[in-house]
Parts: sequence; C-alpha cells; structure tokens
Amino acid sequence: LRELNLWNNRIKEGCVAIGEALKNNFTLEALNLKTNAVGPTGAQKLADALKVNKSLRELNLWNNRIKEGCVAIGEALKNNFTLEALNLKTNAVGPTGAQKLADALKVNKSLRELNLW
Repeated sequence: LRELNLWNNRIKEGCVAIGEALKNNFTLEALNLKTNAVGPTGAQKLADALKVNKSLRELNLWNNRIKEGCVAIGEALKNNFTLEALNLKTNAVGPTGAQKLADALKVNKSLRELNLW
C-alpha cells in the first residue's frame, strides 16, 4: 500500500493507532487524514511516527483541530528527512507551533511544501 485516503471518516482517537502503525510501515508514501478530528493527542502520535518513518512523503492533516500538536510535529520534522509535503491548513497552529515549524525548516531539507493557510 502506497497511498491511504481516510478523508472525513471521524477517526479521532483512532489516529493514535495509525501513528503507531506508521512507526513500522516502510511502504506508505501518502496519507490523507483531512477532516478527522485528529486533535493534539493524535498529532503527537503522528509526530512520534514521523521521527522514525522513512517512507511517508505526503501527509495531509487539513482541518483536524491539532492546535498544540503542531509543536510536536515541528519537533519531529527536525528528525524526518523524507516528508516532502505537509498540509496543516485550518489547525490553529498558534505562535508556539509556528515557531517550532520555523525551527524545523532550518534543518529539514526534504520538506518542499508546507500549507498553513
């Protein structure tokens, strides 16, 4: 499996399991979790996975109420060098999350597209 589209499935806490699965997955290249109420906890688990996953190239988290979970994603991007596109649109990134993302961009050379609009 190279692409997984779970757009608008109300996954919520199920994203914790997806994050755990991504830690041991080496084939998935694109994951669309748009509009799933992932929340900060789910974002943290996805961030943990991004630290070790070496196959994911695209991650769409548009409209998931991540809020402070963006801080964890920013930290994870410092250790992830495969992700090329990240969509965090409509997630209330906030100043701390934005700062962590900016800090990650100083060292991350793989990310080509970051949507915060």
